[in-house]
Amino acid sequence: MLIRSLGLALALAALGLAGPAAHSQDRRTPLAPVQTFEPDPLTCKSNNLLAAYRRQLNQFASQPPKVLARLREVQLEMGEATLKRCAALGYLSRPDAEQIWREFQLMPLPTATVPSPDPAPVQRP
Repeated sequence: MLIRSLGLALALAALGLAGPAAHSQDRRTPLAPVQTFEPDPLTCKSNNLLAAYRRQLNQFASQPPKVLARLREVQLEMGEATLKRCAALGYLSRPDAEQIWREFQLMPLPTATVPSPDPAPVQRP
């Protein structure tokens, strides 16, 4: 009986299914550390920043207003961080970054587009 229990314990340990260590293995840590977005001079151009900002939420236009509002909050946080980083790296002047920030805040949320109904089929006599 002892050999059978020992064999089972070894088999479970080999599979990573036994003991407290198995529970800690369920909480995996990321393989690579989280990195901060590092913009480049092209990304930090005013036109590129504004165009990307306009496009970002369009793919979520069909979501409920509450979801879009939360996504906008996240988008504003990310936009602010990007603008600060662009200015810190010297790719964008502080006044330009502040102007873009104001434009970010004024951009409307996307609206869901309802597909137009197919035209009624033509009935032939």
